[in-house]
Amino acid sequence: MKKFLTILLSLILVLFFVTGSQLHASAKSEDVRLKVLYHCPSPHNKQTANACSVTINDQADDYLLAGWRMSPTGVVYKINYTTKPKNLSKSQVYTAISNSFASWRDADQKQVFKYGGTTSVKTTKFDGTNAILWKRISNSAIAVSYVWYYPSTGQLAEADTVFNNFYKWSYTAYDGVNDCGGAVDAFDLQNIGTHEFGHWIGLDDLYSDIDRDLTMYGYADTSELKKDSLGLGDITGGNTVAP
Repeated sequence: MKKFLTILLSLILVLFFVTGSQLHASAKSEDVRLKVLYHCPSPHNKQTANACSVTINDQADDYLLAGWRMSPTGVVYKINYTTKPKNLSKSQVYTAISNSFASWRDADQKQVFKYGGTTSVKTTKFDGTNAILWKRISNSAIAVSYVWYYPSTGQLAEADTVFNNFYKWSYTAYDGVNDCGGAVDAFDLQNIGTHEFGHWIGLDDLYSDIDRDLTMYGYADTSELKKDSLGLGDITGGNTVAP
């Protein structure tokens, strides 16, 4: 009888811990909220080939907060190189993405990004991997960032960015002068990536005309490079959401 009671007690304890873990996981999952942010081609870009405009004023001190900030320990990101455009080498993709993150890190050293290598992830999902990949999506978007966060704490849980392989892509190192020096009729990976990773740190899109030369402006043009470098509002916003 004593042996039976011991076994029964053990089963009850196991059931309690398993059920408790499931409830905890369920609660944690329910606490996560998803926000999807679209980076779109400039309306005039569809009408005029190579409609890129040079910087006139990147000193507008404007930014919008998206509702989260990164963990003090930073973010580990992974790239699916098997989905990249054929005209870009693995080295070019790595360099462009690294430089995009570096723009935000250089503005505030508390923004920490760590390269975690390759991933086989081919779709966006809340799976523990901060994935960067290419995929065919609606041509109304150049790229889309999916951000999961905890509204109760305002902390980033996970982020994925998809670059639209409907469009042509290129990579041109920015010299800080030639804002429209990218490949004609192609979107520059570092230019678009810098904008997308601004979402990862907690910044939202801007659409006012006065903000058109800021990195977080929600529209982009082919051959554009000016988003590689941050404007005043981008830097102020990045410092505001620093962990």
